[in-house]
Amino acid sequence: MPGLNSIMDTSLSGLFAAQAGLATTGHNIANANTPGYSRQMVKFSSRRPDVLPFGAIGRGVDILGVRRIQDEFLLNNLRSQSSRLASYTEVDTALYEVESILGSVDNDYLGTALNDYFKAWGELANPPITDGLKDNVFEKAQTLVSGFHAINDSLLDLEANIETSIQAEITNLNRLLTAVADMNSQIMKAETNGQPANDLRDQRDLLITMVSEIAEVSVLERGDGTKDIILAGRTMVARESVTLFQSSYQASDDGVEMVILTQDTFQEVRLSRGKLEGLLTSRDVHIKKAREQLDNVAAKLITEVNALHVQGRTSSSSGMGFFTGDSMHTIGINPAIADNHTLIVTGRTDAPGDVDIAMAIADLANVGLGGPSDQSVGDVYREMLISVASKRNSFEFAVENQQNVVASLQTKIASVSGVSLDEEASQMVRYQNSYNAAAKVISTVQEMYNTLLQMI
Repeated sequence: MPGLNSIMDTSLSGLFAAQAGLATTGHNIANANTPGYSRQMVKFSSRRPDVLPFGAIGRGVDILGVRRIQDEFLLNNLRSQSSRLASYTEVDTALYEVESILGSVDNDYLGTALNDYFKAWGELANPPITDGLKDNVFEKAQTLVSGFHAINDSLLDLEANIETSIQAEITNLNRLLTAVADMNSQIMKAETNGQPANDLRDQRDLLITMVSEIAEVSVLERGDGTKDIILAGRTMVARESVTLFQSSYQASDDGVEMVILTQDTFQEVRLSRGKLEGLLTSRDVHIKKAREQLDNVAAKLITEVNALHVQGRTSSSSGMGFFTGDSMHTIGINPAIADNHTLIVTGRTDAPGDVDIAMAIADLANVGLGGPSDQSVGDVYREMLISVASKRNSFEFAVENQQNVVASLQTKIASVSGVSLDEEASQMVRYQNSYNAAAKVISTVQEMYNTLLQMI
């Protein structure tokens, strides 16, 4: 039959269990607003009972450990979806900047300059022809050229800003990967007794989630509690070892471009979805495409205006190319025309009233000169604006939809791992009552001891 010592030991185990539960509850409450913190719970197990002839008498409770409540599947899914959101957001931001530089379909500076330029030719095509009308054509052409150059400069600035952001994100990524490796080291040392280092694991998971926003990761947990981080098929963190990234400039078809390399082997890395991938895609795909489309507009303008202008004559010379260059960066006005506006032609002859060339150039706003597409300069420009606006709308929708997906996952994770102050308050009362009840049993056993001593 169990003696008083056995009853005392059973009650003490309940007392210690309640203390552990109350301490863990207090820890949960203290970290309710800590980013990345996972709710913790004490694991209890009843002790093996004393088996007596009349039955088994329990011997109390053991504290097996403290585990954190975490759903790895949800967490990995959140990381994947966060990577996608970060990528979409960066592209959407870049397209917004491009759209701001170009303007809307209905209200854009370059489109207005194009219309004013062709309108000036239309005014020149209405005799009598005056030097003032030719001056007006030159001024509108100068404004148009300045518009192309301004957009080119703005796109160059945007690309430079993106490259600065890429370098900043590489630095941030290296810092986070180094921190994960350091956390692996701390966790290995802390778990030598076989118990998980819950708070350190939470901090490491938060770091990995932050890494996933920059570049999508795969995570492999080893038996020693460390986690390997894999990016773009390369193991960047293995236990305490870490491989870092760096940026470099390499020759490309367009001159030079920034690429991302590993610091150890200097191999180019194409990262999966995330901030870095979004920045690189913005620069290498969307901004590049906008630049190519604007170059096509400038090239078509130069080619078609020059093709007509060289056919004309003035009283002092034959026709010459109106524009120089072949892109929005190189477009300019023929220096001879810039110095002498009377060299601007209106017709194929120098006869008074011959305005065939002026009328044909004015019509370029809406009529092409033939070819496979037979698009006018205005058509090419409007098609480019619509393309940019369509892409922006697509990514704006994608960002909004992805935000809902991420928010839904965060809510699910919070329901599993998050701290509910109401629930913790209930647990606190529960452990408090358990502690008081165990203390009452101990007090009763002490009285029984006193009674026994008095009898002796």
